[in-house]
This record gives sequence, C-alpha cells and structure tokens, in this order.
Amino acid sequence: MGVALVVVGLAAATWIYSGQIHGLLLRSDHRLPVYDVEVLAVGEGEVTLPRGAGEVLGTWGLEWETGYARVGPVAATGEAGVVRPLLEAAGQLRPGLLVFLDVYAYEADPASVGLAFDNVIIEGPEGNYPAWFTPGSGSTWVILIHDRNGYRREALRVLPTLAAARCPTLTITYRNDPGAPDGGGRYGLGDPEWKDVEAAVEYAAEEGAAAVILYGWGMGGTAAAMFLHESAEADLVAGLILDAPLLDPGAVVDADAHAHNVPGLIAGWAKGLATLRWGVDWGALNQVDRAAEFEVPILLFHGDGDTVAAVGVSDRFASARRTLVHYERIAGAGHGAAWNADPARYEAALADFVTRVITDLALRR
Repeated sequence: MGVALVVVGLAAATWIYSGQIHGLLLRSDHRLPVYDVEVLAVGEGEVTLPRGAGEVLGTWGLEWETGYARVGPVAATGEAGVVRPLLEAAGQLRPGLLVFLDVYAYEADPASVGLAFDNVIIEGPEGNYPAWFTPGSGSTWVILIHDRNGYRREALRVLPTLAAARCPTLTITYRNDPGAPDGGGRYGLGDPEWKDVEAAVEYAAEEGAAAVILYGWGMGGTAAAMFLHESAEADLVAGLILDAPLLDPGAVVDADAHAHNVPGLIAGWAKGLATLRWGVDWGALNQVDRAAEFEVPILLFHGDGDTVAAVGVSDRFASARRTLVHYERIAGAGHGAAWNADPARYEAALADFVTRVITDLALRR
C-alpha cells in the first residue's frame, strides 16, 4: 500500500509539473501592459521615477493609456527616486501617472523610428501572416523574428542600423501572434514556428533577395536555428543574429525546477511527459548540443542580468563555436534588453557584422 501511494504521488507530481512547463514555456499569452510604475515628478527634459522599478539599465519606453515617451539612462539617484532624461514624449506625462516600462523603447511601427515601410502579407503554412517591409538598395534582406508572446515592435530598435547598411528588412509575425494564424494557443519553441520563418524567406527570395540574414529574439532565435536545421531553403541564409536566445529550453525547465525545489527526477519525468502530451523534442531544440551543425557566421547578444533565458547557456554555445560566433555579453542587461543597456555598443557590433556578411557574400560571387 505504501509503495502504491508513493507511485501515485510521483505520478501526480510529474503530471502537475508538466502543466507548469506548459505555462512556463508553451502557452501563448499576449498580455496587456500593466501600468504599475508611478511618475513622481516631471521637469524640463527629465522625469523622476521610483527607486527599484525605475532603475532599469539604459534607454526605455514609458507607456501609459493615452501616450508614450522614451527615457534615457539614470542621471541622478536620490531617496525619493531616480531622475532620467526625457528623450521624447507623445501625450501628457505628469506626476501621479501610472506607466509601464517598455523594453521595446518605440511605440508603434517603423515610422516610429523614421523609416518608410509597407504592410505586406506573407502566405504561410497556416494562412496569411502580416509583416512590415522596409526597402533598401542591397540584395541581402534581414528577416526579424520577435520573442514568444512578443510583438513585431521588438525589432524597431535595430531597424535604423539595418537601414543604414542598405538592407531591406522583413519584420514578421508567426502563428499565435495577434493578426496571424491561430496556432492552437501553444508554442512549439521554434518547431513548428520555423515553417513560418521559411515562408518569410521564400517571400524575400521571390521579391528579389539573393541572400538573407535571420535575426531572432528569444524563441524567435530558436525558430531561426530550427529553420537552419530543417528547411530546404537554409542555403539562402548568410548570417544569423541572436538576441537573448532560447538556446536550450530544457535548461529553462531545469532552472525553474531548482528554484522551486522540484526534484530533478520529477523535472526529468515531466519533460518526458511534455514530449508525450505536446510533442516537445527537447534534444532537437537544444542548440548547444547542436552547435557543430551551424555553418553561417553568428552574432550573439545576451545580458548577464537575464532571468528568462540564462546567459550561461549562451556562454556555452559561444564557447562551442568560437570561430563562428561573435559574442556581445552585456553587463547588467535583462532579457532582450542588450540594446537598451548600451545602444552604441549594440549598434556598432550589429553594423560591423552585417557589413562583414555582405562583404563576404560579394567576395564569393
């Protein structure tokens, strides 16, 4: 009887934690912003925010119900709060207003960063996917893929740098995005989302792209990596840019289990159950173990303050392919916030990488 109870208990714990895995990594949940940071003061060209929440590193957006602003790095710190330069504001920013600190830093679409663009539709495996196209005179396109539960706005911070490099860009959506085909409310952590990336690559080729660079944040990076492994169109890719990538989803589960005192045995069984329930292939998604399969140059950004996708995984990936990966490890930056922490460093590395990829392509032709 005692053994039976133990078995039942272990089975129940495994089932419950597999549900936790679903919520942690697989569930599509595009939540509305929570306005929970109070503006303490607004002066000439500056704003005061509370200590703690207002001390995020670098350049950020402030969003509220009727407006949007952009603030620079902390300029002064006092007992009452932190003072940040007010770089731009649309709408009335006033003391007492509740705002949301937005890592994307720009509000709407490529026009927010001064770029002309077209709304285009990509015909993909599940239907029609909206995308933004910005023109450029080069023949190497950059395809930008946001993180899971994110939005295309994630790419706005880097579009001006790519425009300066004369690259046409395609900022895409994928299944489960608002306005894109329904994916059943669940992500595959890059598989099958890579098929949506494939549709974008095929669109670019049909529109005249001779080569593409894939650029992915978080799970968008995993989708780009899975495209390279799985797609017959992978030869069109000349380079890969990864920002806070989800290179080993299994490691995220292990870290979460450790943080919540879930025994490793239960976590391992729960991952196996997630494979049975939802088809998650942890081995195929582990890009660190598959590092030897990559053949194109890679630019990798990751902040060591990331609590979503551990920087240690990127460390191991970069170490495994030292000759292929240029790694920008940004001190203090959180998840997807490497640009915010140091825009100048980020943009210089990005411009250099894109120029090098395009130059190498030209030499080979």
